[in-house]
Amino acid sequence: MILILANPQDMHAKHISELLQARGCEVECLVKADFGNGASMTLDPGVRQGELELLDGTSIASDSISAIWHRRPGAVRANPTMTDNFDRSFAENEWAQAIDSFFSLVPGLSVSPPTNQRAATKLRQLSLAPRVGLRVPQTLVTSDPEAALAFVARHHGAVVHKAMTAPPHQFIDTRAWDAAATQQVAGLSLCPTILQERVHGPADVRATVVGREIFSACILTAQGRAAVDSRLDADAPCVRYELPDNVASGLLQLMDELGLQFGTVDLKVADDGELVFLEINPQGQFLYIEILTGLPISHALAAFLAQQ
Repeated sequence: MILILANPQDMHAKHISELLQARGCEVECLVKADFGNGASMTLDPGVRQGELELLDGTSIASDSISAIWHRRPGAVRANPTMTDNFDRSFAENEWAQAIDSFFSLVPGLSVSPPTNQRAATKLRQLSLAPRVGLRVPQTLVTSDPEAALAFVARHHGAVVHKAMTAPPHQFIDTRAWDAAATQQVAGLSLCPTILQERVHGPADVRATVVGREIFSACILTAQGRAAVDSRLDADAPCVRYELPDNVASGLLQLMDELGLQFGTVDLKVADDGELVFLEINPQGQFLYIEILTGLPISHALAAFLAQQ
């Protein structure tokens, strides 16, 4: 049995599930919000065995699970019959600990488990990347408006700002620092942000890592419409790309340091031709790259989960 922790309507989860079923694998998709709302679990940590009962009544023994892909498992949601906020918070924390413990004790393959994903913060990535030979942009994380303005001045205004996390209610893109950002800089005291030197160059590279394989595509941003964030420009040409050996080796080392077996990596091709590492997303999108380039990312991921 292979578990995909994601909403069954998640496009990536559905596609990989179909490929695995075509290989003859049993697959189930589930989300954390199911538990306490119809789905249940038992676990004996001493013998590392337990059982899940899903919404449709399917029972899954822990020792029958050969692999888990922590795609986008969502958050625990207390049963709506619990109306007291303190009770809801307590129940959600209890469920979260129980579910994460269950999946951590499953003996099969665990692709990017939550503990590793939580540890693989953007800031830790930027700290580790130079140690494995990857170039990173000069970066400042701050909640101090004066420090932010000094950083912007030091780089003559050529700065981008981005969030450290992805909020559940909206998409936050990477943006160039501008006059509006300067006017709103006092808001940093309420919430810190990432500031980075803006790396100018003709293209972005999106590299998807599956186990020890890397599938890379070059997004020709100089021919597109998005000034900073290529995710906002579906019309920019996208072609297959071969990573330099030293960059590929560095990325695999970084994945090992972070404890990740899957991730989508963003890099920038600088004007001098060197690749600059930006970040790894353990839950990143890859189907659009596969559609545009024909790279066999999905089949590689299905084979990795099936261990074939």
